[in-house]
Amino acid sequence: QGPSYIWTTLESIWLQAGELFMADGRLKEAQFCIAEAGLLFPNSHCVLLQRGRLAELRGQMNEAKSLYDEALAIHPTGERILLHMAHLLVKTGRVHLGEKVLRDAVQMHSTSHEAWSGLGEALQALNYSEASDCFFTALELESSCPIRPFVIIPREL
Repeated sequence: QGPSYIWTTLESIWLQAGELFMADGRLKEAQFCIAEAGLLFPNSHCVLLQRGRLAELRGQMNEAKSLYDEALAIHPTGERILLHMAHLLVKTGRVHLGEKVLRDAVQMHSTSHEAWSGLGEALQALNYSEASDCFFTALELESSCPIRPFVIIPREL
């Protein structure tokens, strides 16, 4: 009960805590945090993305891909979902498919230095000469990228 922004904020807090635990290698704690967020919004693309990342860290690549697929079904233009899916595909040897996902990501998010860098890595793995252009674009974009997204700045100061 209550305003929906309270629940979405709580979901965000649980997911951020899960990200911190994953970065620290504390996967059991990360799983708990992601599960708590999942109790609030079981079909959230953010929850599915984090569950996929956790599965990937545990070496469960098929489970991770399945979760990324679910997240993309809900939010097909999600930049972070596309990037994680593409990196998983490249990592598991499906470089051409990873390249395709990254090209889609670059088309939808043309100012994303991470998408350009990922595309450069995929093209480099395929020995394509255009990889260097992608890396150069990524460097140019990264230099103008804010440290924190502008959307986190409160509307009222």
